[in-house]
Amino acid sequence: MIDLPRISRFLLIALGLLAGAGCHRSLPRDLALGEAVAAKRYQIGNRASGGGLWFQRPPEILPFTFDGERRTAVLTSVDPWRWTGVVPRRGELHAGVQIHPDAWKVIRGLSAWVVARSGDEREVIDVVRTAERQRPRWLDFTADLSRWAGREVTLEFHAVLDGLPAEHQHTNLVAWGPIRLSTWTARKRPNVLFILVDTLRFDHLTPYGYPRDTSANLARTLAKPGAVVESAYSQAPWTLPSVTSFMTSRQPGEVLGGDAAAYGIPPGVPTLAEAMAERGYETGGFFANKILHSGNGFARGFGTFFSPPDDPAAQAARGDDQPDAAELTGRVLPWVEAHRNQPFFLYVHYIDPHDPYDNPEIVDNRSPFEPPCPGCVSGRHIQGVYAGKLPLADPARDTEHLKALYDSEIHYADRFIGRLIDALPPDVLRNTLIVLTADHGEEFQDHGGWKHGFTLYEEQIHVPLLVRWDGHVPAGSRLRGTVRLLDLAPTLVRAAGGKVPPSWEGVDLAPALAGKAPLPRLAAFAQHMMIGPLRAAAVLDGRKLFLFNPRTPYTPANELEAYLWTQDLHRLQRVELYDLTRDARERSNLAPSSPGEIARLQPIIHRQLNRELPGLRVFASGFPAGSRVKGSIALDRAPSGWDSYFLAAGDRVELAGNRVSFDLGGETVEKGFRLEGDIGGVQTVEASVDGRPLPAGQMLVGRGTPYPGGGLNPVALAAEDLPAAKGAALLLWLPGGRRAPAGKALNPETERRLRALGYIQ
Repeated sequence: MIDLPRISRFLLIALGLLAGAGCHRSLPRDLALGEAVAAKRYQIGNRASGGGLWFQRPPEILPFTFDGERRTAVLTSVDPWRWTGVVPRRGELHAGVQIHPDAWKVIRGLSAWVVARSGDEREVIDVVRTAERQRPRWLDFTADLSRWAGREVTLEFHAVLDGLPAEHQHTNLVAWGPIRLSTWTARKRPNVLFILVDTLRFDHLTPYGYPRDTSANLARTLAKPGAVVESAYSQAPWTLPSVTSFMTSRQPGEVLGGDAAAYGIPPGVPTLAEAMAERGYETGGFFANKILHSGNGFARGFGTFFSPPDDPAAQAARGDDQPDAAELTGRVLPWVEAHRNQPFFLYVHYIDPHDPYDNPEIVDNRSPFEPPCPGCVSGRHIQGVYAGKLPLADPARDTEHLKALYDSEIHYADRFIGRLIDALPPDVLRNTLIVLTADHGEEFQDHGGWKHGFTLYEEQIHVPLLVRWDGHVPAGSRLRGTVRLLDLAPTLVRAAGGKVPPSWEGVDLAPALAGKAPLPRLAAFAQHMMIGPLRAAAVLDGRKLFLFNPRTPYTPANELEAYLWTQDLHRLQRVELYDLTRDARERSNLAPSSPGEIARLQPIIHRQLNRELPGLRVFASGFPAGSRVKGSIALDRAPSGWDSYFLAAGDRVELAGNRVSFDLGGETVEKGFRLEGDIGGVQTVEASVDGRPLPAGQMLVGRGTPYPGGGLNPVALAAEDLPAAKGAALLLWLPGGRRAPAGKALNPETERRLRALGYIQ
């Protein structure tokens, strides 16, 4: 017999459950204020119906910057606004708030809080207050809403402005952002945390065997559960070109051009942050180094961006105003709390090891790593030592003292990096790919100088690289072989499941880091990108070739440049070759006795410079030592000038109108000169070696074609790659390839910031 009453009761219960489930399905379970307002998913009016967002008056969405930190915020009046939905399990609410910058001219204080309501229950979630007028900062708080999980809740957001004139009660002045209610969910795509420590030497870190325990947290949180890359190289020995390079996965000379103050990431060059944003990642960039700012392109792709504000008056009053590790981490942690439940890409750029060497651990000019050092030079005065203005009373003692101060800067940064990584909840940490590296190192008289920027020795371009990705990178592993920092961007984007832009030059390191494939055998190229003549280096298989171009006409612009140029002329040789496996400190120059190694490595340098430097090239290649290659070239039009390309002291080049004459000595190093300007084509080429006419087969033009005699148009001279010669030959070609944009205007903000840091005078 059919039990109709029982079936009826069952149907009623089922319908009730479905109705309840349907009601909850119609209510949102997360809140992302900026995205909702941008998509106009909200209601306006006196009464709200259903769920979601409700405002009494229309909101606006705009970017705002407070104390150097730019966020995209939703601007509302002081009228409360509400969100109604179902709080997810383990739900977290994060809220950031400030007021319109202009409002601080009259407002005396800001208070903000959130009220949660469900049925008859009510809870004030949090209250934040500020009375800061001079440098207002974003106010953030995070609340655990687990007790409301699974329930329909209304969150009501309040703000009170002390001193708000009555006529502005309904003006949109309160900036909310980010406002997010979310919960962590498992996903395949990893978060990416990219930590850079400015001016950090690899050989001063605990994971690399340094005897002082400068970096116990890096060892604990990264090296032990991840991988140590033993031979990673920056593409430049100072910040701006180095960061440009790894952010764009391009050699810096291909991206940058002109004076240092014009440097920046040009529009249209794809960046790592843009690639991650295109993958749907929340992106945050926090830069403690003031030369990396929105005005020169480093903010592109970052939803939240911080760089120290360019305030010359405040900087003059307070001295160096770049945030230390404590302050920077304090800015970063609220961002982590707001975005840790979504796929995120976070770049954090610490600056502590950069001079001046001073932090709260250094008391009375004493590092915790050393005994008292009465009379020793202060770490605040390293710029004077670098510039030759402050002679050291006891050079050996003072050098060791400055190293100890530098080590304490590393130790201080290490403490807060540990705090940042420890702030990631276990579930989030397990799904986060963490990279830590440096833009360059620092010199302590290793090769006769101080600081960084002018040489390409190991202490300046060999940088640390630690990688952690639980379940993907074997714990405690060490990766041997040459790695370039420009390989990081494609590695991270591929890990996020994205496609690498065609212009990127780096390779994916993930298979090698996972132990599933050998490391690609690629040379690391670096160049100095600083004032003064060209210097470039190539590293491969534990060998380094370093070429210096002292014959370029150069007149120092001021006393500092003159001092540094004189120093470089004394300490740098035109050709240096080192076996890094046996001579890690680069003390024994093998160039005079190793022509084969020079011949093997120099094409790496020449090919890269071929892509960067314009002008007709004239090279002497492979002529025996002691021979003389002489000749002249007549051109369609007179060059605007000529530049040395690693010429030796006895080499001669003369330019008279549209004719250039040369006298070059034979040697292993390929060398010559570049003719600048629009020369049109070549009319004639005449050359001899040791007084004997050079056969046409030893005069190669364009891609390596024997000189046919007579005139050559630009098409016949063009070559995308470095022409290859079998045996001795004179090479003439016009290079192709990508080059830095020419004629970029100086950026006044970049110039001020470079000047404040002592890079330019």
